[in-house]
Amino acid sequence: MRFSIEYLEAFDASAETGSFSAAARKLGKAQSRISTAISNLEIDLGLMLFDRSGKYPSLTPAGERLLKPARDIISRCKGLSEQANLLACGEQPLLSVAVDDLIPSKLLAKIFERFGQVFPETDLEILMGVMGDVGEMVKSDRAHVGIELPVEAPTAGCNWRLLGRMDFVIIAASIHPLAKMKHISPEDLTPYLQLVAVSRGGHREPESFLFGDRCWMCENSQMILDLVLLGQGWGALAHYQVAEDLAAGRLVRLPVTFGNELISSDICLVWKKGSTLSRTSEWLGNALEKALVDKKMP
Repeated sequence: MRFSIEYLEAFDASAETGSFSAAARKLGKAQSRISTAISNLEIDLGLMLFDRSGKYPSLTPAGERLLKPARDIISRCKGLSEQANLLACGEQPLLSVAVDDLIPSKLLAKIFERFGQVFPETDLEILMGVMGDVGEMVKSDRAHVGIELPVEAPTAGCNWRLLGRMDFVIIAASIHPLAKMKHISPEDLTPYLQLVAVSRGGHREPESFLFGDRCWMCENSQMILDLVLLGQGWGALAHYQVAEDLAAGRLVRLPVTFGNELISSDICLVWKKGSTLSRTSEWLGNALEKALVDKKMP
């Protein structure tokens, strides 16, 4: 049994439009070619797909049963063609993106949603890391591109492009002893447990920001937030992540005297040196940069 994709397209269009002439107009072909394609398909299948006894052809029970499988085959053939076009243009069919855990997931989810609309045939793999993890995943070819909050400078061995900045705030639970202080010096923080982010490779905040005699280190910013809410310690998290808890009074912004209460961090797009940004990677960077410039950060 052999039949071409052209036969299936004629079958699909005829079923959708309700006539062979309308199907011909839709596909930009002669009506005779559509009629011949369907007749040949019926011969190949050994089944009648259309009842031609009326003014307009109507699907037979066999035609109704086979229409969905035929449309599935058409869709898969289209997907194969689009994947081949991507490869011919040098685009990867899968884009692997490493993302810093501290970057707003709500913001990224909206950007990834638009990515799926712009590049419907490109699969997306989203990997999470903290600080140096992102650059290391890019350097090791685990990810094609990364969205990194560099500890001090973007990861060595990577090209980078500044996309914008994100604000962090020093916080504690409203039940924590620090929450009752009106002015907080570095010495005031020393007795209390500090919660800090740490990468799988051991990267964490610079020593100049480690004030506590005791530190708990977490790879996940949500774990830091949950522990802070329990009054276990204090820490610095992205303002977007704690805004609702601050507004509800569950958290307080600590009035530190050694600098601004808001700490800013760069957000960089990073990719391996010696490689070039793909069209999909470049689109991703541009979309995030625009969102940051437009101040759409939650």
